[in-house]
Amino acid sequence: MLIRVNKKCNGDLVNYITRNNLIQFAKKKPIFLAIFFFAIGEIALQGCNSAGKRYEPGYSMDSSSKKFLLFGVPTQSYYEITDSFVSYLNQHLKGVQIQTVASSSFAGYNEKLDKGYFDITVVNGMVALKSAENEYSIVGQAIDEAGNRGAIIVNRDSAINTFNDLAGKTIVTAGPPALPGHMLQMLFLKGKGLDVNKDFQLKFCESFESVFLNLYLGRASAGFATITSWNSFIKRRPEMALRLMVKWQTSPIIGNAVLFRKDMDKQTANQLRSLILTMHNSEEGKRAVQKIGFLRFDPATIASYEPIRAVVKEYNALVGVKNK
Repeated sequence: MLIRVNKKCNGDLVNYITRNNLIQFAKKKPIFLAIFFFAIGEIALQGCNSAGKRYEPGYSMDSSSKKFLLFGVPTQSYYEITDSFVSYLNQHLKGVQIQTVASSSFAGYNEKLDKGYFDITVVNGMVALKSAENEYSIVGQAIDEAGNRGAIIVNRDSAINTFNDLAGKTIVTAGPPALPGHMLQMLFLKGKGLDVNKDFQLKFCESFESVFLNLYLGRASAGFATITSWNSFIKRRPEMALRLMVKWQTSPIIGNAVLFRKDMDKQTANQLRSLILTMHNSEEGKRAVQKIGFLRFDPATIASYEPIRAVVKEYNALVGVKNK
């Protein structure tokens, strides 16, 4: 069963309880106390569930008539850009439906991923290699509109004009393991002559959305993000994006990987993989893929991502992390 909570409904309920002093009366009457909380629970579930039909991220339990798969995304902003993707798959899948699980942060998302919580997800190459050694198989790769590049973002009225201008400044970032969202930028700046461990200060935040917000509010001089996340932000928040700009871009790297749990039944996996790899051939599917910032998904395996190990090794040596 999928349970959704409507904030407006909850607010009205709390006001009603407060106005009528029902809690104090319930405390004086123990029998009424049990009835009271049971009734409140029923009202919250029935009243709130009837408030709207909008598909939202949630947690799904198994059903006797349908099999549910969990599609994991890092944050709410990712849910918003992948809703059409999930909707397309659900319209064409037989005997199975997909529910989206949006985490509150990259850290929370990575924790769930490490535990094999999701059935399907899309991750960067570094995370894909790690996941492929455990619960997941790599079945596809995303082909980006602008290439899978890292971006260094600044305010349009910023005084950051050269790489040396970053010295002594604060750079906001979602941090590792964001490969094109942090690690490529660190290697890029090192190649431009900066000591990335001393020349500037890193301010860590929970998502690329937070990176853009911090820059917009003037809380940092520059920020790291992916070109894909930046292009998505332009579409969703154009009024904020007008204040920001891409100052530099890194070289591209192989696109994000599509992961399936290894224990997904073969029939479902084949059906789902076929849909994902061909959805760009229809107008509806093409729009759904483009909304994420991709052109299409191509077939891929763990071998496709092996070259990333050299990039990770170089990054780890740069920041003083021992390679495993």
